[in-house]
Amino acid sequence: MEARLLVAVVADELEERAREIAREEGARGMTLLAGRGMSFPEHITFFGLTYLGAETILAVLLDEDTAVRVAERMNVELRLLEPFQGLAFCLPVDGTGGIDIDALHRHITEHAPADRLEGSRR
Repeated sequence: MEARLLVAVVADELEERAREIAREEGARGMTLLAGRGMSFPEHITFFGLTYLGAETILAVLLDEDTAVRVAERMNVELRLLEPFQGLAFCLPVDGTGGIDIDALHRHITEHAPADRLEGSRR
């Protein structure tokens, strides 16, 4: 089983829903980082000052199928494909320490509702 790192960058007001989506799909933990977003060209100003939106970066190590499902759900449910909403993507992980990806996949498979696994590639 291959591991993927799901990275999602979402506005603070979307953080709770992003966490819920990951947990509903079987994530057993994640790392949250606070950040500020800025785009080029700068799109929101207030009296000449550029607004740097508060954002949360979620990093979740998952098996490949689950990571793709979570990213797809976030794209749809959080409307991440619309401008300035955020983004979610998956990165391949060459090696892991402290986590058994096969055991994680088994846990997700055993505990996720069957309809969530139907779209799985496995």
